Amino acid sequence: MTALYPTRIDLLGNPLTGGFADLATPLVFGSPVQVGPKPISATDWTSDNWGEIGLACPFGGAVYQYDPTAGFMQGSIVPTAPPYNGGIFVSTSEQVLVCWGSTTQLALGIQRDPLLVKWSTVGDFTNFVPLSTDQAGSFRIPRGTQLRGGMALPNQNLLWTELDCWAMNYLGPPFVFGFNQIGIGAGLVGSHAAQGLRGNVYWMGPSNFYVFQAGGISVLQCPVWDFVFQNLNTAFQQNVRAMPNTPFNECGWFFPSSSSVTGECDSYVKFNITEEGGPWDYGPINSLQRSAWMDQSILGMPIGANAGGIIYQHETTNDADGQPLNASFTTGYFYIGEGEDFAFVDQILPDFRWGFFGGAQTAQIMLTFNVTNYPGDTPVTYGPFSVTQATEFISTRFRGRQMSITAQSSDLGSFWRLGKVRYRWAPAGRR
Repeated sequence: MTALYPTRIDLLGNPLTGGFADLATPLVFGSPVQVGPKPISATDWTSDNWGEIGLACPFGGAVYQYDPTAGFMQGSIVPTAPPYNGGIFVSTSEQVLVCWGSTTQLALGIQRDPLLVKWSTVGDFTNFVPLSTDQAGSFRIPRGTQLRGGMALPNQNLLWTELDCWAMNYLGPPFVFGFNQIGIGAGLVGSHAAQGLRGNVYWMGPSNFYVFQAGGISVLQCPVWDFVFQNLNTAFQQNVRAMPNTPFNECGWFFPSSSSVTGECDSYVKFNITEEGGPWDYGPINSLQRSAWMDQSILGMPIGANAGGIIYQHETTNDADGQPLNASFTTGYFYIGEGEDFAFVDQILPDFRWGFFGGAQTAQIMLTFNVTNYPGDTPVTYGPFSVTQATEFISTRFRGRQMSITAQSSDLGSFWRLGKVRYRWAPAGRR
């Protein structure tokens, strides 16, 4: 079984104990070091790269740039960019810096318009002045109360309000970009709740999950919808974080549950985009706390950080930071027989992958069977039964209509994968 649980590291292999560094606080390997002006307060940042130049924007703030070729120095404000923004991204259809939720000029000054999109001219992220000789411009989304996110795709851009999804397509002069409402009711829950994976875009809205693919936008069927949307702390829904995991073809989201008093993400939900039926699973409260996430990159496997400022690299080991990982999952309930009759089960045939390909097949797994007579009943548990590769079958004696299976392990270095567990049963009456 592959583990989402990480090993704590920094780039030297040690835990990072400092807070998040901003562009005024360069991060020296090991811990953040104060240089120059005081740090910018921690907040929601959006960022992108302009070639080797890093661009970043704190929510409600200015655009900052950091040029690594300029020597050891802090990031600086781009003075000609909009002074206040909801966020930024770089359009790849043409090299253009897009700012959303940006400022508008008024008779007595400026103010941030939460629905205004502004973009720079092609090839120059410092020029936002619309002239006949350049391609800078702006557009105000006509529906909703605020823009909540934006993302560049290979051939177009996406923008989200709390209500809808909009396409931002490059047209060239004189209009430069065209805007089309492509997803009515498919809004975004927060600025970091969208993710791209395998050519599609997946996001979490205020009440559903969505996917944008070749056929357009559609709602994702989520069998654990109740756990997420009836358990979401809506006062802090802007803290939702997308959790793409490219090596394992998984889309996921961290979110604050109703038990999260501080609003930090304390639960997660995810699904596999390649397996038939897109199986979903979730982590209950405090199972994995992350406030930031980055997918697989040149640094290796996905990297996440918690609210305490500790950075973790995931999918690097089968253990929990050097200790055995207490892995566990429980399937949904299924009918043992046809469902109308009770069924008597006297034998279980376990089927697992017990180790890495070509490696020792030494995983030890505990199986528990949760049996009910009717939906909603309190289950009667049988087990746990210890199984290894040498276990041919488990002798059981239980009677019921429905069953779910809990698989657990806690051995060091264990890798295992679920196969097709089978069982022997016989009808046992209807009462």
